[in-house]
Amino acid sequence: MISPAPDYEEMASLHALGLLDAEATRQLLDAAARDPAVRRLVDALDETAAHLALDAPEVSPPPALRSDIMAALPPVPGKVVPFSPWFPYALAACLAGLAIVQAVAIHDLRTGVKELRAQLFHATDEAAHLRDSTALISLRLAALEAKDPAYAGAKVLVAWDANLHHGTLAAANLPPAPAGHDYQLWVLDPNAPSPLNAGVVVTSRAFDAPPVSVKNPGFAISLEPAGGSPTPTGPILFAVAPAE
Repeated sequence: MISPAPDYEEMASLHALGLLDAEATRQLLDAAARDPAVRRLVDALDETAAHLALDAPEVSPPPALRSDIMAALPPVPGKVVPFSPWFPYALAACLAGLAIVQAVAIHDLRTGVKELRAQLFHATDEAAHLRDSTALISLRLAALEAKDPAYAGAKVLVAWDANLHHGTLAAANLPPAPAGHDYQLWVLDPNAPSPLNAGVVVTSRAFDAPPVSVKNPGFAISLEPAGGSPTPTGPILFAVAPAE
């Protein structure tokens, strides 16, 4: 027999009122841990119940309440100490005072959370500005020199971010690659066994490279068979050596 699906809305309502038994409470909280929608439902009803408790108007007890309660109690042998007629009102005042203290504490807590959140956002903005400044400091502009006189009129520039191992290649007046060939970009790490493949160059483009051992590697462009090669096989058309 298939058990019916739990009614989480009813369970959450009873939980907010403190009327849900321990097993059902465990089942509800397990569901809330798995399902964000159930978590939001439980939190919303708990918060609503708390607000209702704080916002409930003060009500004076009926005049006959004390005598009705005393009449319903069984007789107690010995001396009975009567309550002062002001006792219910004193108790109500104490409870009201506790409610005010709790409300103030909740207000202070929420204010503190807002202040911490504002500080966090400010720190995040500062970190972003610092990150941008660091990126500008670590940026290297490298102009590649033409190694073939046929490409002397072309200009190739690489902007390299050493922190991110990321670069941008800009090319001007670069003639189309011969049929069946592609230009290919390489990152030159003096401590690597071979140049690092940075992809085929069709036009100006961004590129990423594996981590390199130097802050300012060199760069080269070679002429390779269409689609590129794992290592350089064709002539080097442009290059710039690693910088100190």
